Amino acid sequence: MKNATLLISLLVSATLASCAGVSPTRIIGDTVGAAGGALIGNQLSHGNPLITAAAAGGGALLSESLQAGSNASKNKAYDAGYEKARSDSAKQQFQTLIDRQKSGLQLDDRQNVHLLEVPLPERQENGVILAPSTATIRIQE
Repeated sequence: MKNATLLISLLVSATLASCAGVSPTRIIGDTVGAAGGALIGNQLSHGNPLITAAAAGGGALLSESLQAGSNASKNKAYDAGYEKARSDSAKQQFQTLIDRQKSGLQLDDRQNVHLLEVPLPERQENGVILAPSTATIRIQE
């Protein structure tokens, strides 16, 4: 009977551990959790196979809960780093644009820039009459 209980415990441990993903630490953690739960359940129930199997399942469940907590923490840190990198990238692009504007048009940019003059008629804005004028629109291709 003792050998049958041990065999059932090992079989349940292997079955529950096979539910784990491909991560070696997850497989080892689930196997150790299931085997530990089966051992504790076997000792406390004096060899009752049903309680041994339930304890093995509980050990695997505990191991999975710990893995989920660890993964959630890693995912949160990854997301924070990702957002920081996006922010830094946007700041770098903005700074590059500011630097280019400060340095003026480069030689290769002058070929792709066109100035379009648009005549503006006399108009009224907020009760003020504005005289006819010309606006210049810079178009860069």
